Amino acid sequence: MLGTYYYHEIIRKTIIGFGTLFNSIFIKHEGKDNETLDETKVGLAYGPQQKFFAKIREQANLTKAIAITLPRMSFEMTSIQYDPSRKSGITQTFKASDGTNLKKVFMPIPYNIGFELSIFSKLNDDALQIIEQILPYFQPSFNITINLVSSIGEKRDVPIVLDNISFRDEYEGDFSTRTALIYTLQFTAKTYLFGP
Repeated sequence: MLGTYYYHEIIRKTIIGFGTLFNSIFIKHEGKDNETLDETKVGLAYGPQQKFFAKIREQANLTKAIAITLPRMSFEMTSIQYDPSRKSGITQTFKASDGTNLKKVFMPIPYNIGFELSIFSKLNDDALQIIEQILPYFQPSFNITINLVSSIGEKRDVPIVLDNISFRDEYEGDFSTRTALIYTLQFTAKTYLFGP
């Protein structure tokens, strides 16, 4: 059983699918008479919250020529857990086709993958614009379709569930020091892993 190489890239595809949900978020700043002064796409990167917060702290002096552009978002995978509530019989199979051959495949194993999305902002209004573009889609979940095993054409809807939202204000020092508002959204992706 062990020793047979296979790699369906399911976890990788789930990470990419999750990140894709948040790569087209914009904020606007308006002037008098609701005239749009600028529209900015919010940057998104894979990495831990601590990494981005450390960069903000390192560049706390507002007189530096280059600093991290805020607002910014980062996301990372935080956990992988077996989900016994979605388990099916371990000997159950289903038939799948690769286009020419019919194959008998064992049922997949349900796993929950935890994600954390962090929103860094200097202005609270910028963070609220981002939050309001995300929250309405999660009631409490949003389904994305992922091609889990391309060799058998196995596509499944993977629910992404919004579990929790927290907020903190990282402000220390005088008025010349940068402030960082950080919203943290925790999600669970309910995916399946396939064997060989």
